[in-house]
Amino acid sequence: MSKGEKKRRRALDAYSTLQRAASMAAAQVEQAVHPFGLSASQFGVLETLQARGPVHQQELAEALGRSKAQMTAIIDALEARGWVRRERHATDRRFISVYLTDDGRTVLASTAPARSDAIVAIMAELSGEQRARLARLCRRLLRVLDPDQSTEPDDEHDDTHDDEHDEHDDSSDDTPDAPAVEITLPSPT
Repeated sequence: MSKGEKKRRRALDAYSTLQRAASMAAAQVEQAVHPFGLSASQFGVLETLQARGPVHQQELAEALGRSKAQMTAIIDALEARGWVRRERHATDRRFISVYLTDDGRTVLASTAPARSDAIVAIMAELSGEQRARLARLCRRLLRVLDPDQSTEPDDEHDDTHDDEHDEHDDSSDDTPDAPAVEITLPSPT
């Protein structure tokens, strides 16, 4: 197998592993907020509104990586429960802003600890150094994938040497993967 083919295989393996880990982690977080009557996406809308204040519906869709149709359905569900409200812009009726209600703040406050606990439990499987490295690598990917949206400063330790290391280190191809660790979180009562 050529160096180029090995590099390609490692890239595909890394992506597959990243996608699987993200999906499983998202499912764990979804499980943590579900008992509160929320999906992870709905929680994300409430959290974004709390952090940013009223936001145009389109901005919410972009911020959370959802389509317009998905965001409409998410906001419809939250509005039906009285956790958000919509208002059309006074001069441009095409723009709809979404506001967090007091009831929305209450449900967010009651749900946030369970969500945080789920995330902390997932990340507890990594050492502090591994968590920091994971965050750096994810920020680096985000800068590449969406340079216009990247607001994170460059890390003081850039991992560019890892690419060089990958080109010269083919031993990882022969090393078996570490056993997968499955994390099961208790359901909040």
